[in-house]
Amino acid sequence: MSLHITLLVGGRSTEHDASLHGYHHVLHELLEAPDRVVVDSVFYIDRTGTAHFFGHGPWPEDERELGAGEVLPLGAAIEQLRSGSSFVFSLLHGNEGEDGGWQGLAEVCGIRGNFGPPLASALGMNKYLQASLATALLPGLRTPRSVLVRTESFDARLVLQEIGPGPLVVKPNRMGASLLTTCLREPSEQALAKAVAEAAPYDNQVLVQEFVSGREYSSSVYRENGRFVDLPVAEVVTQGFFGHDEKHVKGRARIDLCVEDPTTKAIRDYAHSVFEATEVATFARCDFLVRDGETYFLEINTLPGLMSGSIFPRALAAVGRTITDLVVAASGDYDCRPARDKVREYDISH
Repeated sequence: MSLHITLLVGGRSTEHDASLHGYHHVLHELLEAPDRVVVDSVFYIDRTGTAHFFGHGPWPEDERELGAGEVLPLGAAIEQLRSGSSFVFSLLHGNEGEDGGWQGLAEVCGIRGNFGPPLASALGMNKYLQASLATALLPGLRTPRSVLVRTESFDARLVLQEIGPGPLVVKPNRMGASLLTTCLREPSEQALAKAVAEAAPYDNQVLVQEFVSGREYSSSVYRENGRFVDLPVAEVVTQGFFGHDEKHVKGRARIDLCVEDPTTKAIRDYAHSVFEATEVATFARCDFLVRDGETYFLEINTLPGLMSGSIFPRALAAVGRTITDLVVAASGDYDCRPARDKVREYDISH
């Protein structure tokens, strides 16, 4: 019997465009397997947070077509998602998409979908906290030397003194896609202040890290029928820095799926452990650096890119899995999640 699904796309987020590109690829993959998955509806959240509903095909393709759907108040959209019989596959990236916001709504409203626990997503959008957790849980795993600054009260001179000499990477602490991430080869107070100021309108927490020059790896994590499927680890080959342009401009970086060796196996084991510790739902991607035999954790991405050329779909394809397999596995993962009794009465005598 086919799985009936609703696609949730867009979002009031700095990563709205990533969601649109992922939606285009996912939609076409699902339409190729109508015997396994039937798309029942599409909900588009535009850049202002307004919901647009499509209850039948042909399904919208681009942003203009998505914006032409039936406009619903957000509360009505949430109620429709809650009361519908379809499994909701969310492609909402970034702020209000994978930072715990929609995950909390799904938990409270009982929306059946691939949202996962709010805490996992909230941690997944906070680079400083997730790195602190990962290195505390996994002896031997390191993280780049870091200083978390508040944009409204930071002192560039003091930060440079605290973090020490050498090149730096400056990035918003709670944004994805390497947006506004800057590598300062010769950091100065002026250059650091400029990088922090550029991020400030989008995130008042900015992470300043030592630049670790090493080999960069990305480990895709996928759980199917309650068990991990060992996906190949990818090596990211660049001219020295994997920033936003390198991720999104063709030809700026090369992604090589690796033959397994002791290094990539250890990286995948670390990724599986972080995934389990934070209780991420179904799939994720973890990024690492390796220098002089030491492994540095960078971040976990609880909704990795699903565009046609993205790392995660390539890793899936390498082991004979498809986007359709992923969606079906997400539904099964939700249905097997242990139920929690949330109601218990007790007396308070004082």
